[in-house]
Amino acid sequence: MKYADLHSHTTLCNHACGTPDEYLKYAQERNLAFFGVSDHIPWPVGYDSEVRMKETEFPLYRQIVRDLQKKAAGSGTEVLYGIELDYVPGRMDEVAKAIENEPFDYRIGSIHYVSFGFDDEATLPLWESEGPDYVWYTYADLMCEFVNSFDFDIMAHPDLPKKFALYPSDMNRFHKRLEEALKVAGEKGIAMEINTAGLRKKVHELYPSLEILKMAKAAGMPLTFGSDSHAPEDVGADFDLARELAEEAGYRSILTFRNRQPVELPFS
Repeated sequence: MKYADLHSHTTLCNHACGTPDEYLKYAQERNLAFFGVSDHIPWPVGYDSEVRMKETEFPLYRQIVRDLQKKAAGSGTEVLYGIELDYVPGRMDEVAKAIENEPFDYRIGSIHYVSFGFDDEATLPLWESEGPDYVWYTYADLMCEFVNSFDFDIMAHPDLPKKFALYPSDMNRFHKRLEEALKVAGEKGIAMEINTAGLRKKVHELYPSLEILKMAKAAGMPLTFGSDSHAPEDVGADFDLARELAEEAGYRSILTFRNRQPVELPFS
């Protein structure tokens, strides 16, 4: 089995640790066939700037990936050039223009904000004041808007609001709305991500749940694996559990990407 970890970060995002070489070392020690670097994009400018690189740092990010690709050449681990971008209503034209000529191997689409950054522990008082219903249902609405309006390749952690084990009053309502997004994603060939970072959070679960993963499979979405590593030792973590979940949902392969073209990696 050839594994691809397509979700990792660098210290440029201001909430990760370790050097690029250390991340690559773990990728090679865990025999990853593909290791993708996918740090948080700096656009739109001024958005969530405390936890992402500055626009002026983007050339450095590009160079970090290119240097890793040279170091990894011939090692059996191919380094890929990715990015993680957030859905920011009303400002996605700015994002599209900034990256239109950038030769990414893939783009990860994610949502970390409703009217506040719901995955930041510092915003837990807002969870209390606004309520889990607001967070979960708004998140699903935004995901529907995102898949209908922007071009990306991988849907990241689609039930990220469960990070703190806080749930809405009606999970079925969330699932029905999210299912609308998954159907559009399937039509567009957007891949679902199994993200192992949830095992390292309060919820202690993979993203997404088995139920959502089965919905993604039914919608025709292919699959990717990502560790969402913010520390070198997290690279490729718990992919055995990700595979178990994938197979339970009916998947028999995952994808990697080159030049935004999918490459299938069968489980056997």
